[in-house]
Amino acid sequence: MTDTVITQHLKAQAVDRPPKKKESPISLAITPWLNSLPSTLLDLLKQNTGASTLEEVQQNLVGSAPKRWVVYEPMVLLPSGSFTSEPWPSLLTSLSTSQKEDLWTSILDQLSPPKAPLTHLAINEGIPLLQSDQQEENILRSPTGLHPLHGSFGSPTSPSFPSSLWVSTKQNSLTQTWAPLHTMFSRGNIKEKARLLSFHSTIPLGSPPLRPHRYIPPATLNNGYAIDLYAGIGYFVFSYARLGLKVLCWELNPWSVEGLRRGALANKFTVRVITTPEDLGRPTKQLTAGAEEQIIVFQEDNRHAARRIAELGEEEKPKVRHVNCGFLPTSEPVWKDSFDILVQGFAAPSPSSKQEGGWLHLHENVGVKDIETRKAQIQGLFDGWCSESQDATLKANVEHVEMVKTYAPDVWHVVFDVYVSSSITN
Repeated sequence: MTDTVITQHLKAQAVDRPPKKKESPISLAITPWLNSLPSTLLDLLKQNTGASTLEEVQQNLVGSAPKRWVVYEPMVLLPSGSFTSEPWPSLLTSLSTSQKEDLWTSILDQLSPPKAPLTHLAINEGIPLLQSDQQEENILRSPTGLHPLHGSFGSPTSPSFPSSLWVSTKQNSLTQTWAPLHTMFSRGNIKEKARLLSFHSTIPLGSPPLRPHRYIPPATLNNGYAIDLYAGIGYFVFSYARLGLKVLCWELNPWSVEGLRRGALANKFTVRVITTPEDLGRPTKQLTAGAEEQIIVFQEDNRHAARRIAELGEEEKPKVRHVNCGFLPTSEPVWKDSFDILVQGFAAPSPSSKQEGGWLHLHENVGVKDIETRKAQIQGLFDGWCSESQDATLKANVEHVEMVKTYAPDVWHVVFDVYVSSSITN
């Protein structure tokens, strides 16, 4: 056989042979760990599970191990339900503490990049809408179901900021920081964060152009404000700050406030947190007078937001461009306040006749078949509030519905963009 024929024959064999499936790093960690266990453990597991061979037991264990994970340095977060399929529960209950630790550290070693070792491992169990003990709404969105496997996450009974684990990630070049034992993080908001970052940068295409009022030069934005009524760890706060806006925030959860503060500093934004009862009891003018920070956080109920904005008076009233209402399953309880906050700025002195306007971003979970109906309901709601105003030129328009992510089958997390405008003549 000539060299040419041999080469062609080998190429044909290579084409016919299916590609070798790449083994998961978690599987690569589990296999040698299983081989290190006493054979008596696996023999017992074989008997209890009805497997015919030890090899079948190992295949079942590797096959039912988690295949996905997320890294939030220095933590690896495994998906809900990890290690709950048999024969894992039977094996884990029969292991010593040191044998379990060997498993978790083996997984972390396999997943760690060379220069940044990962030190903590946990299973994500989601964020309950209700507090399990009292069946009251989990307003603070505390991750009570998080299941730590390895590493110290902080004391669950006597938690403190310095002793707790803080993790971080980057989305759209912005750092988010949080304590996973005490606050939630939603990866799915990345699309909405990116949308806000480009909200004013281009005029949408169309003939005539769609929504040309959205284009605002950066120099003009620098004189404006955004209000975030559910600030959390700064999900959308940092997008507004990156646009050059000053941001006034409201957040109840002290752990979220601390995460927001740390994240702001990591992104090189100046930030001030107003948290003590003494400070929160002072008039807003005293709290904000001469404030140079780009982000100011009020650790209090957002029901105080409209009052605080009103307290600033005509001369100091902020020019509000955006009011963010990012709470699920619905943010409707604050819609009227958000409308009032936005409209207050329209009454500020203006040198000439011009169009003034801003946006409300209303988050809600809506059935996919009900989105248009809900949009019409919201339009009617804001039409009614406009008609009650002394400003006859006040208008509201639900100009866009952004479908952010699926929340449940046929249910979407959506954002209704409501543009409120007024023609002011002085």
